[in-house]
Amino acid sequence: MLPTPRALALAEPVGDALRRVEAALADDTQFDAATARRDFTVRGVDYVTYLLIAPLMATLTQTAPGIVVRCVDAQTGSVPQLLEDGRIDFAVEVMHPLDDPVRSQLLLQERYVVIVAADHPDIGVSGATGSQETFDLDLYCRLPHVLHSFIGGTTGNVDAALAAVDRQRHVGLSLPHFFSIARVVAHSRMIATFPERLAVRIAPILGLRVYQVPVDLAPILLAAIWHRRNDRDPAYAWFRRQLMNAAQGLG
Repeated sequence: MLPTPRALALAEPVGDALRRVEAALADDTQFDAATARRDFTVRGVDYVTYLLIAPLMATLTQTAPGIVVRCVDAQTGSVPQLLEDGRIDFAVEVMHPLDDPVRSQLLLQERYVVIVAADHPDIGVSGATGSQETFDLDLYCRLPHVLHSFIGGTTGNVDAALAAVDRQRHVGLSLPHFFSIARVVAHSRMIATFPERLAVRIAPILGLRVYQVPVDLAPILLAAIWHRRNDRDPAYAWFRRQLMNAAQGLG
């Protein structure tokens, strides 16, 4: 059996209406996280799973053992379409303008830093893990960079900031995962501009030094993103609070 064209045309509006009815009925239902059995699918990069999902699950395994969290890679599809199709419940990524029916909530603000190998041959031994020292601009422009990009790009916000002061850099490698970037940096002459919270946590493990960026960069604003049809679902509201609590716990 195949659906008629009329059935296909009605599928989306009817489905949306049913979800709204379910959400309205759910408003009168107390969500008990301690006994609930529910799955939530979250889309995010490895930065997100390392910093947010780890403390989140440390809490949920104690307070909400029936909740299952499924993480999918940030390279998987368009966030609005994934939310619309119900393939994910939340995305956690850099905040940017979003059209209705997508919602967002700021989770945390992050600075950029520079990471380099602890034994880098072009850098003296004065720098230390977690250093507040600013990286030399000339050396920053001269050394090869690793860039975080999902699409294999070779330019980003750093290049625009350098152009504003009439400077440029050479991007020798682009990678879609932050941990891969850090490992390359730890074993080469390459450097990377990197989220600070992740950098200071993994620097002692991989053998990295951390410096301040020598150009002005806007901070990273990380947000939780979801579909408006779930605004009034108490389970979704509860999970958003858990994400916010995990983010606030990072300091």
